[in-house]
Amino acid sequence: MLSFKTAALLAAVLLTAGCSGFFGESEEPPLPGKREPILETSRTVKPHLSLSNTQVTIPPENKRQNWPQANGSAAHSGGHPALGQSLTQVWSTSTATGAVDEARRPLTPPIVANGRVFLMDAVLNVRAYDAETGREIWAIGSASQGEHDGFGGGVASDGPRVYAVGGHGEALALEAETGRLFWRASLPGPARGAPTVRDGKLFVVTADNRLLALNTDDGRLAWDLPSSGASAGILGGSSAAANDDAVVAAMATGELLAVRTSNGRELWRNSLAALRRFDFGAKLSDIEGQPVLDGDRVYAVSAAGRAAAFSMRTGNRIWERPLGSTQTPWLAGDWMFLVTTEAELVAIDRNTGFARWVHQMPRFDDPEDKEGEFHYAGPVLAGGTLHLIRSDGTLFRHSPVDGKALAQVDTGDETYLPPVIANGTLFLFADDGTLSAFR
Repeated sequence: MLSFKTAALLAAVLLTAGCSGFFGESEEPPLPGKREPILETSRTVKPHLSLSNTQVTIPPENKRQNWPQANGSAAHSGGHPALGQSLTQVWSTSTATGAVDEARRPLTPPIVANGRVFLMDAVLNVRAYDAETGREIWAIGSASQGEHDGFGGGVASDGPRVYAVGGHGEALALEAETGRLFWRASLPGPARGAPTVRDGKLFVVTADNRLLALNTDDGRLAWDLPSSGASAGILGGSSAAANDDAVVAAMATGELLAVRTSNGRELWRNSLAALRRFDFGAKLSDIEGQPVLDGDRVYAVSAAGRAAAFSMRTGNRIWERPLGSTQTPWLAGDWMFLVTTEAELVAIDRNTGFARWVHQMPRFDDPEDKEGEFHYAGPVLAGGTLHLIRSDGTLFRHSPVDGKALAQVDTGDETYLPPVIANGTLFLFADDGTLSAFR
């Protein structure tokens, strides 16, 4: 809805523009051309006719034992982990600190490695739990003395170690078994998202749009590359995606930055910032979800309403579509699954960017007055089913073939983070600090 101030301003503009006609003076003829509303704030997705006879198929399930980094791997490339068809809560624990205020709240999902669940809570504590029972094994405050007011950050693991970064502007390496500190390093700025670890380097995106690489053995800075400028961002942050040769980071500017992992040499830059000045998200061009590396392509979606696939080698666009999301796209086979800022669950042909099917999720608690807007996190494909969590704690399960609803589970906890799935178990980290497991 327009604010009173905005409505008054628009009324004044309209009155001024219409005065000549009102007082009997002749009006200028309208300018030729197509008229489009400049205050358009939403887009809807429609299935593309070229895909009407195309069947959505998904790859076979794999028995993924671990989920050691954001979106399951350093490349964030999705897949199809195994999961049962009927989910029941098997344990729940509330030892982690939940939301303290609007900023200090859990901002990144947990990870799973070697039978343990690791997370960073709202006050920057790193905690380890037994994945089978939910028993807390160890907990450590990651912030140095006097640095407890920071927020955001997360964890990643390479197996023996757990790496943590946060809003306190520090990075830590901890022994996964005991929580013992190996090293602590200062960062040039706070980190909002989780780190990414690969081939002996820890990649961190800071709140001031810098991409850093730290050596995992001692925490020393390997290289540091800034983005093109500062920009307002959505609360939280994205994690870099890495493969053998390159790392791709998404910035609050809406910029994608590809860098050689070995030496930090820039390969290319591209942007998913808003094209229209008045579009929703124009001042929040943030790519909040993770960029996804798969083969020779990079896939990314911004809150400003632009989704695209890029050539990893050159940075050139392969396709671009007017889709906005704050979530990470999930890749499986030839398809990309996404929930948009308009609460649409979509199956997209990863080769063309066209939608095969669109399922509208409930967007408001009160649809008539458009009040009580819901937020969705996910989706994650597992056990032949798409899973996404609604902010009121409802877990939805949909068919990847046609988007139809299959089931829903009331978890009872307000949740803003996507599900994590490992070893046949689905984990949820709620806003109040509750960690739950479902099998």
